[in-house]
Amino acid sequence: MLTKDKLPHIISLVDDESEEVRDYVLKDLNDYGTDLESDLVEFSDILNRKNLHAIKPIIEKNRRDWLLANWKNWYTAFSELEKIEIAMNIISKFQLGVLQPFSLKSKLDIIAGNFLNLYPYGNELDLSYYLFQVLDLKGNKDDYYNPLNCNLFYTFESGLALPITLVLIYILVADRIGLRVVGCNFPGHFLAKIDIDGEMLLIDCFNEGRIVFESDLNELSEESQLALITIINTPLSARSVIKRVLSNLINAYKEKGDVVHQQFFKELMLSTPLR
Repeated sequence: MLTKDKLPHIISLVDDESEEVRDYVLKDLNDYGTDLESDLVEFSDILNRKNLHAIKPIIEKNRRDWLLANWKNWYTAFSELEKIEIAMNIISKFQLGVLQPFSLKSKLDIIAGNFLNLYPYGNELDLSYYLFQVLDLKGNKDDYYNPLNCNLFYTFESGLALPITLVLIYILVADRIGLRVVGCNFPGHFLAKIDIDGEMLLIDCFNEGRIVFESDLNELSEESQLALITIINTPLSARSVIKRVLSNLINAYKEKGDVVHQQFFKELMLSTPLR
């Protein structure tokens, strides 16, 4: 059985001239388990582009196994927002690696704290301005089908994401500071919904926090006005939000030609309860 202290020797043989040796080494690494990625960090000095390329499929398989082992953690969370945050944190770690230096929770806490320092009496519109103008979080129009557009943690680093990812950041930061933002499952373009002095406003987070008025609705969808109003007023569960995120990931991996992860998220979608 391969142990951690033998990893440097095994890694040095990943690109051996002998196919038989290479196959034996990859089998050993494949059997090592989901700790492989974290244990390899200690020996990062011996990793190069060639051997990293060889072990990449193993690392990706381990990440899929890790996600499956942890996916149900959000099912029993106390609140709907907690369920969303746990699920999005799992997706973030899956995509970026379980060793990412900060948790999603800590990043959201920091942003909420920074907002309160600048706007101690700020409302939902002030938060929208802060996120989508000051921090310049916006839609990734040039690389819309990048799977990382579904990753909240990555969005903080790149400033780019899909509509639903930006709305979820808005919702989760708002909740930390006692404000209320909800998601609106608008066809093709997820929106945020807020209430300011008794007036309902829709916020297009993909387009720099633009306010969407009732007269703008038909420009965003071909649905009838009555159907759109029904959608706007329908409360969203955590599961419906997470299902939409999974659907986006399926489409993103399909567009990138990554059949393995497209199928993986299809199966994850089918196994995720509707309620």
